[in-house]
Amino acid sequence: EIIPGPHAAHPPLSPPASGEPNARTSSQPPTPRLATMCRGEAASSASGRRAAGGKPAEEEVRVVLYGKSVDVSSFARVHPGGAKVLRIFQDRDATEQFAAYHSASARRMLESMLRDAPDAPQPPQQSDAQQRPAASALPSQSALGRAFDELTDELRAKGLFEPHYLDELFKISLVLVPYAVGVVLVGSNAAPLVGALLIGFACYMSGWVSHDYLHHSVFPVHAGGAASLGEEATSKQLKQARANVRLNNAVGYWLGWIQGYEELWWKARHNTHHVVTNEHGNDPDIKTAPVLVFIRNNPTIARGLSWVQRWQQFYYLPVLSIMDLYWRLESHAYLFMRPQAKYWRRTLLLLLSDAFTLWLFHGNYRYLLLMTMLRGFATGVVVFATHYGEDILDGGDHGMTLVEQTALTSRNIKGGHLVNVLTGFISLQTEHHLWPTMPTAHLEEARKHAMAFFHKHGLEYREGSLLECVRLNIKALGFEHLQHLM
Repeated sequence: EIIPGPHAAHPPLSPPASGEPNARTSSQPPTPRLATMCRGEAASSASGRRAAGGKPAEEEVRVVLYGKSVDVSSFARVHPGGAKVLRIFQDRDATEQFAAYHSASARRMLESMLRDAPDAPQPPQQSDAQQRPAASALPSQSALGRAFDELTDELRAKGLFEPHYLDELFKISLVLVPYAVGVVLVGSNAAPLVGALLIGFACYMSGWVSHDYLHHSVFPVHAGGAASLGEEATSKQLKQARANVRLNNAVGYWLGWIQGYEELWWKARHNTHHVVTNEHGNDPDIKTAPVLVFIRNNPTIARGLSWVQRWQQFYYLPVLSIMDLYWRLESHAYLFMRPQAKYWRRTLLLLLSDAFTLWLFHGNYRYLLLMTMLRGFATGVVVFATHYGEDILDGGDHGMTLVEQTALTSRNIKGGHLVNVLTGFISLQTEHHLWPTMPTAHLEEARKHAMAFFHKHGLEYREGSLLECVRLNIKALGFEHLQHLM
């Protein structure tokens, strides 16, 4: 991977000059920002330690949660989100991320861990780019962090975290109906091309729908407010929350199976992306080198491009057609690299999914290839549109709140309700990253509140049409305008 040049701090979030029209709702490219790999990153140093005899030393992993420094070392191996994300948040405030993702039962589990944990050290005082008074609060305890908690509690009180099962039934129908018709048309050889296109569309939509279930945004898993640990939840509510976690995971798994993807692979990759969005060295989604290296006007990166990579702005769109195949292979590799004594059932089921697809398209593999390429292209265009042209942050503890980080790293796709449905509401990326467990049926309403919050606190709200987002990505890949600096 090309390592960027000199460190750049996260960009200022100052409000626009007086009279500047709608400056915070932007469809313009972000200010170029690149960051270096954090050389002192705790994850790298901790994993590199060795004990006598060459065995890895037992590493101590401490994460800051609700103002406490919590030792999660013994929990790291069984953490459903993986040990890597805990190491990333070594000595770093993860309160907002924990509150956004964890169920009421998980919050209750944390209570005992907090009980004997020492207070977390406060960060050194510093004035930020908005020229606010110097503050020493952790991000979650800052004025902005507390204001965002209040907004989340307000949305919860308005019912925006309540399930909308009719909408979920509609979305499931967009997967199962075209998939079933497509299987019949391909299997009977009556209209294999039409059938392949229908299966491709079903798998495309299945990606978005399984995404919702695996984010636990369909069957509710929360109880209490944004800053709550779930202590007010009853035992019945906690039991229901645990059952809903399992139900969400089960539906998400089978929707992934249709596509040939493994649920655990998706969680390990995507959930990490959510909590460290666009952080260099931490976010797995932006590790696209050597195929694509996003320059973002940085001459240091441009100098490192090979002669092939200097054409990347031209091959960017065509290469998206291999994304479905790439994700399938990565998903399989995730399982194959794990001890099969534990994972053999999942491996067998994934291979059965492959076998069914190959059997179904026997004699029509050209249509299978076409379906895979079209599905990969459609998914890739949408996925890349919402983050890859935005700011890249330092891989260490940048000290930003969740809402500040989201403002810098996410962009919505404009186009109305139809675009939202056909992109699985990934088009409302800002709202989804702020409230990942909110049912997609409520994201359009949440957008109004998010925009007002951003405007009030001087944050830029980024959005643009799909075409504008694609143009931003292409511009972030280009290097010709930097040749005089190279």
